[in-house]
Amino acid sequence: MKYVYISWGEAIKLTFELAEKLLMSKYLPNSIVAISRGGLIPARILSDVINVDEVYSIKASLWGVAGKISDKVIIQEVELPIKSKKVLIVDDVVDSGSTLDAVVRRIKTFNPEEVKTAVLHIKPTSKYIPDYYVGRLESWAWIIYPWTIHEVIYSLMYKEYGCKLLDMSDEDLVKVFQELTNVVVSDISLTTVNLAKEYYLKPLCRG
Repeated sequence: MKYVYISWGEAIKLTFELAEKLLMSKYLPNSIVAISRGGLIPARILSDVINVDEVYSIKASLWGVAGKISDKVIIQEVELPIKSKKVLIVDDVVDSGSTLDAVVRRIKTFNPEEVKTAVLHIKPTSKYIPDYYVGRLESWAWIIYPWTIHEVIYSLMYKEYGCKLLDMSDEDLVKVFQELTNVVVSDISLTTVNLAKEYYLKPLCRG
C-alpha cells in the first residue's frame, strides 16, 4: 500500500489554495458544514479566509475500527439551521465518494438555497467529484494528514502486530510505523504517541 504524508505546513497551504479556488469561482456560502472529523480543520481555516462565522459539523463515516469499512455510511442525527442558505460542505479527502454523496443528500433535506462541496484531495476511486478540490491522486494512496497521525499509526500497526504493540517502547512504535509506511513523520512527539496508546490500543486489546 502506498502512503502519502501531509505536514501541517502543507495542509495549511492546500487549504489556502482551496480557498482561492472558492473565491475565484465567486461562490460565497453563508454556512460551512464540516464532515467530522476530517473536515473540521480545513473548514475552520476556510471560514477564516472567506469570513463565514456559521460553521457546523456533521459526523459521517464509512471507516470503522482499525480501518475496517462499514457496509453503509453512518450519519449523525443533527439539526442544522441552514434553510435557504448557500452551504459549503468540507472534508479533507474523498475516497469512494459514498460519504460525501450521503452527506450532500442529508444536507439537502434542510432545504438550503444551494449546496457545494470542497475537499483537499480526491482519489481516483471516487465516484463523486467535488465542486472544489486541490490535489487529485493518479493512483490510490492512504493520505496521512497531521490531524490523523495517531489514528493511522495505531489502526495500521494494530493490523500487523495486534496487542504486541503495548509492549513496544514509544521509539520503537514510531520506528515500526515509519518502516511500514516508508513515511518519516515530523509533526509528532513521543509523548503524544504514548498517550494515544491509552486511547487506541488498550480499548482494542480489551475487546
